[in-house]
Amino acid sequence: MNADVLFQQAIRTMGYSSVADIEADKLVELALKFAIWPSKSTYEETPWLAPFAIRRIRVRVEPNAPGPKRDLWGLPTELGYFTDDNSLIKGLVLRKPLSPQNNVYGGAKISSGLVCCHIWAGTTGSPLLFSFVPNLVWLPKSLAPFSDAHQAADPHPIHDALKQASLDRYGTDHKMARVALAWTLLPGPDSVLLPPFSPIELDDNGKISRLVHKRINRMIQFLTDILDTDRSTPNRFSIRFHAGSGPRIDKSVFTVQDWLSKDLMNARISELNECL
Repeated sequence: MNADVLFQQAIRTMGYSSVADIEADKLVELALKFAIWPSKSTYEETPWLAPFAIRRIRVRVEPNAPGPKRDLWGLPTELGYFTDDNSLIKGLVLRKPLSPQNNVYGGAKISSGLVCCHIWAGTTGSPLLFSFVPNLVWLPKSLAPFSDAHQAADPHPIHDALKQASLDRYGTDHKMARVALAWTLLPGPDSVLLPPFSPIELDDNGKISRLVHKRINRMIQFLTDILDTDRSTPNRFSIRFHAGSGPRIDKSVFTVQDWLSKDLMNARISELNECL
């Protein structure tokens, strides 16, 4: 199913030809009705979907990536974070069961038409916030510009409604102290009265949490093996995040050990261990 096609069909049955024709209050209702959230159990088990990563706009010129037109995806930043373009998180919702089953999508699994949106604007460059579960929601493509993509204009009421919905869903209490630190960086919305709605969430039966833990442990092991001089150089974490060995590495970029100090690698390992 294409989520955006279904959304467009829904608004046409309501007498609208496009989202531009829909009044703000009604658009808020629709956004909450069609939004897909990570499950509360995912938040409890894995508050970050990729705590080793941040998003960086494609400036395409990096000190550790020679050449004038380089895609930054996968490169380590100067602090050792994996540079992502949302690829690590945006596809997690696709072809997954949704709960409740009698949701607006008719119980079908979605294969396209969704955008992974960050609820708080200007947060994708922070490893504490980029993949923080309460900061993420999937919306039909037509609604995505109303979430955090408003830097050049005043935010739409959807923006604060999603913040309030996230706070109501997840709450700021969590067993991990690091979660409380993340919440301190996310300002609460002004007083928002949400319309009644039934949240749709991913019903993945723990698969997302298991995948996330696998990725975190793989990054920890990769960095640990680099620091252990008695071990052979480990195979790549990815094509551009590598230590100089492994299949299909990009040899035109610096190795992790050339780019990062031992202290930085140890700091990332310590940080990732906090996320398990």
